[in-house]
Amino acid sequence: MNDFLPDALRNGESRTVEFKAELPKESAKWIKSIVAFANGAGGSLVVGVNNKREVTGIPKSVDLFELKDSIADTIGQMCTPQIIPDISAETVDGKQLLLIQVYPGAATPYYIKSEGKERGTYIRLGATTRKADWATLDELTNRGRNCFYDELPYSNIPVTDDDVASLCRVLSGQAKFEITKKDLYNLHVIRKEDGKDTATNAYAILLGKHDFTSRIQCARFRGTDRVFFLDKKEYEGPLCEQVDLAYKFVLNYLSMAVEINGLVHDEKYELPVAAIRELIINAAIHRNYQMSSSIQVAVYDDRVEISSPGSLYGTLTLEEAVNGRSAIRNRTLARVFEKIGMVEGWGSGLKRIIAMSREYGIEPPEFQEIGDLLRVNFYRPTYKDNKTTQETTQETTQETTLKLNDSQKLIVSYIQKNPAATRAEMARNIAGITEDGIKYNLKILQKNNVIKHVGSTKKGQWIVTGAAE
Repeated sequence: MNDFLPDALRNGESRTVEFKAELPKESAKWIKSIVAFANGAGGSLVVGVNNKREVTGIPKSVDLFELKDSIADTIGQMCTPQIIPDISAETVDGKQLLLIQVYPGAATPYYIKSEGKERGTYIRLGATTRKADWATLDELTNRGRNCFYDELPYSNIPVTDDDVASLCRVLSGQAKFEITKKDLYNLHVIRKEDGKDTATNAYAILLGKHDFTSRIQCARFRGTDRVFFLDKKEYEGPLCEQVDLAYKFVLNYLSMAVEINGLVHDEKYELPVAAIRELIINAAIHRNYQMSSSIQVAVYDDRVEISSPGSLYGTLTLEEAVNGRSAIRNRTLARVFEKIGMVEGWGSGLKRIIAMSREYGIEPPEFQEIGDLLRVNFYRPTYKDNKTTQETTQETTQETTLKLNDSQKLIVSYIQKNPAATRAEMARNIAGITEDGIKYNLKILQKNNVIKHVGSTKKGQWIVTGAAE
């Protein structure tokens, strides 16, 4: 038996596996999956297995040699550019199967001739085959030409001295050394065409002036689903600044404890912050900027979730990505972020994040392809100990005290000056925190004896006990 089949039968259909009990008489119904495999990471169509993973087999009355020839001929006649599959007969539990293996294509987009390029181009999204939308078709076309979207000209804005100076200032601030206009040329952020400076998509994205939604949306939700907002922010502007602001947003809602070991005070977040930052940077570099949706960073009681528009690029699979292989969707952005020191090297990001998590003593993040987006779930270890708070509550022999986040510091400061303040009053006067956010943080502060409320709800007062750092 082919080594691939046991795993396929155990794991079921996926981006690279599809089962058919038999080939439909209408060839287009299965040819579209052949096209989709060629446009992506390759894949295998297994004939003789139903969608419940039951091996039904191909009737022994069928001449497999004739069937193989017929399949190869149909693929050759119906698909363009040419797709050459590897078709083999296999036996499982005494039953005949056909395995049609398709390799990743370099001449994308592949499509069904009779339907034309715009209507006949298909891709795999998870375990389903879908028609490519215009953004995906455009990306496939660029890939087939060995072009990168972020390096293509962007005609909607001119290259001005003010914008160049602003971008160089932002990049220099990150790099800790001077980035000049010459560097922007060398990195292909700006191009010369007919003696004139021409903007690229990367130039517009880095400046935060791209037409498409190149922004990062952040939210803190109560509980473990997207029902009740406690806080939300949307960051625009230069891409590097968006990354920094999103990173700070997450840190503001992570628990942090001060561990006292003798004379040494160690401060430690519940999740490795370097890994959080790298995940946000990866999303900014590798997202599909031709899609109109935004990067979304969500903090829940049990996890930090980062969703990036666009599935894995090109022929890359999830297994390959977590093992260190990389496929660069935005080559210029990757070069810029490497130049300014925000990433260490291409292809090592996810593998390094997994290593950082293990060194930290926690489970590595969960990586998922969900439709046309890539999602990372970083589970919070404190949730196992207390499902409703953001504090670190590990039972150790070390003494711990609550480390206040920025929102909690603002609330405590306001209460010290206005002990009779209500939640509504705090929400009106403390910038950036909703009334739900006030309520949520007050609960944490009270539970940890940082503050307490005495008297009635309407006429009572807040008292700060000082049991925090």
